[in-house]
Amino acid sequence: MMQSQIVSRPRYRDLAAEDTAGAHLLIVEGDTLAAGQMAALATAFAVVAARLQTWLVSAPATALAPGRVRRLHTVEEARTALEHIEDGFGIADRLYLQGTEPFMWSLATAAGRAGLSPTQIRMQHAGSLKRRVWCTHCHQTTENVTTNIATCAGCARALLVRDHFSRRLGAFMGVMVDAEVPGEVPQREEVFR
Repeated sequence: MMQSQIVSRPRYRDLAAEDTAGAHLLIVEGDTLAAGQMAALATAFAVVAARLQTWLVSAPATALAPGRVRRLHTVEEARTALEHIEDGFGIADRLYLQGTEPFMWSLATAAGRAGLSPTQIRMQHAGSLKRRVWCTHCHQTTENVTTNIATCAGCARALLVRDHFSRRLGAFMGVMVDAEVPGEVPQREEVFR
């Protein structure tokens, strides 16, 4: 019997510069950098180095990055900068994101508000598997979830963290853990480290 796959679950690939694109913006979540990752990115983007701008978010001061480098302290700072990028970013340009899912999807949402289409955005997961979970009951999000059952930050319900992912919300769905069989609650386990 074949196991079904969740179609909404994002799939990520290693980042590679698209030489035919115009300008290139690479945004890296510095906290997720493993040894050698920045060197690998520099190699992957060497062909477009003259047209590349790199933003390092929460990166150590020693992190060397390809292209012209801008350092940002928080994801909020990067999100605000992206929301104002429509001046000077065209349809042939590309945005590359590397980091955790909450980081990348926060920035992808901001880029969408600035007018970038999903076809202009490339993502590579790095770092923790922690999740942002959206409660289907109160519509609030809970950040940094690492367990299969999470307590909702909005309504305090115990939520079963599903693999269903909403690109619009940049979050996984959370449903009341015992909605189908009241009182039947699986063991809470650390699964998204």
